[in-house]
This record gives sequence, structure tokens and C-alpha cells, in this order.
Amino acid sequence: MALLLPSSLITLFHFSSQRYLPSLHNPITLTSSFNPLTHLKQQLNHRSCNSKLLAISYRYFIEDEEEENDDDDDENYNFDEAVALFNGGEYYKCHDYLEALWNNAEEPTRTLIHGILQCAVGFHHLFNQNHRGAMMELGEGLCKLRKMEFSNGPFHVFEKDISAVLNFIYQTQIELAACTEDICVAMDRSERSYQLLGEYASGQRVYDLELCSDASVYIVFCPKGSNGAIEAPRVKLPTLKATMEHLVACE
Repeated sequence: MALLLPSSLITLFHFSSQRYLPSLHNPITLTSSFNPLTHLKQQLNHRSCNSKLLAISYRYFIEDEEEENDDDDDENYNFDEAVALFNGGEYYKCHDYLEALWNNAEEPTRTLIHGILQCAVGFHHLFNQNHRGAMMELGEGLCKLRKMEFSNGPFHVFEKDISAVLNFIYQTQIELAACTEDICVAMDRSERSYQLLGEYASGQRVYDLELCSDASVYIVFCPKGSNGAIEAPRVKLPTLKATMEHLVACE
């Protein structure tokens, strides 16, 4: 049974993350504090996982690149390239493309692009061990996707996949937040318990990626001290199967 994210948690994301949101006067800016991701390198370990999964480790590193030409304008960015970057795990660069598109978009497409952009930022946070930032950005992105009221198509599927990931992070963060060496807190969905989410294991790698035999990639919860005796919780890493034609159809 799918876990439903409490509406109060979505509300908390909404009020807690306003300073991260793009607006006409305050666009999202990925600064050096984000540890910019410019390349996602995959290394397959030649070992099986439950005879079906191959473990896959991701290393994040910054490549030396030539400075971008300041004369390039937003017209050089297109949605199909942004989707390819998102699906390839290049969330930082995807943000740049989507922000350029967002700057020139009109409603309702503007809201849709904004939502996808925040999801890209959320995954950038997640894989750089900023769990609270990931939850807030994914939560805000999901709210905007739901605002579009899709009932079918690639954006509807993407919305459902993002919802599943957010529920997954929420549930696994409860496991981290509930108890420490010094204290145990009842995770009773109170405001206090929500405030704890994302703080525990901050800066620690507790989410890995695994590649399934069908080429699907899964986010796997593997906190320090866990063992392989029990299959680790996991959720499919979302990809977006939309094209520019799908985006135009939303106008």
C-alpha cells in the first residue's frame, strides 16, 4: 500500500522553504554552498544484489570546464535538453536550463517548469547529503505538479514518482530522527517531530543508488551500521518521459 504524505508535512514544506523558491524577485541560485554537481559518474560493482540488482556507486566531482560565454542568452536552452540532463543525473546543470526556461515562460507552463526545477534541486540536495533541503524542494515541486491537475501522461507519471520518493525520504528520515544515542522522540506527526526530519545524519551518506537488471535505478536507504541481512528500503529514481511537445500542450 502506498504511503500518503500528510498534508501537514506538505504545509510545513511550503512555509519552511520560501527562501529557496524562485520568484520574480528571488530566483533560486545554486551557490558554492551547494557543492555544484557538474558530472555524475557511474561505476558498476561486479556483484549481484538478491540475484537481481547490481550495486552502483555514484561519485560526484567537479570537472574543470571553460567558463561559459556570458553572451549566451536563454534561447540556447531547450526543454528536451533539460529533460536529458535530469534523466542523466545532471541535476545542477538541469537547474540552469530549467531556470532559463522558467524566466521566459508564461502560466500555466511557468508553474510546471518551476515544479520540475525544484525537483531537480531536491535531488541535488539529496545526493549531497542535505536531506532537509531535499524534502523541502521535492515537497514544493510536488505541490506545483499537483496544481497542474494532470490526470494522465508523462507529467502525471512524474508527479506520482516524485510523491513516492518524498514519502520514501519522509519514512526513512523518521527512522533516523526518532532515536539518537541520547534521546528518543515520539514521531507523532507533531510540529516538533517534523522539525527533527532531515537533521539526523545530515552530511552523512545514507542514500545509495542501485541499478536493476532492467536498467531501472533505485534509491536505497542504507544508513551507517545497517547490514545486508534485511533488504534495504528502496524507491525508484524518477525519470521524466516528456518532450517539448508535451510542454507546449500544457499552454
